[in-house]
Amino acid sequence: MAIKNGKVITTIPVTDIKRAKDFYGNRLGLKEVGRVTPGGTHNEVIYKVGENNHVCLYERPEPSGSSATCCSFEVENVEQTVKQLQDNGVKFEEYDMPEMGIKTKNGVASMEDFKVGWFKDPDGNILAVGNSLSLIEKGEVALKH
Repeated sequence: MAIKNGKVITTIPVTDIKRAKDFYGNRLGLKEVGRVTPGGTHNEVIYKVGENNHVCLYERPEPSGSSATCCSFEVENVEQTVKQLQDNGVKFEEYDMPEMGIKTKNGVASMEDFKVGWFKDPDGNILAVGNSLSLIEKGEVALKH
């Protein structure tokens, strides 16, 4: 199978799998579907997201320390999703980066029709909710080649 026909699983390191499971399962509402190793002998867990997407969390001693978004969740209504997550205890980041054209209001940055909100998990991994793929699929944004 060529890689272009494969599935993608986002893998996120965490330092406390129990705390991470509470965040991803209870706060974000993701459904746990399994373990990576037979019998789940290591501290990891896989969540299903949507139809064919997955997030794998695995425990390690040190957090990743990345300053980039490690996982984005595509949603139809960014503002509504941000509000629901905020109501569930998720704190969204507020950014003001004029050099990048990014300024958030109530946790959401709007760049024309594209909207995105960033938040962090308990280990500081940066996650996002956005609508870029939805706009592309609807033909509202053209891909440049």
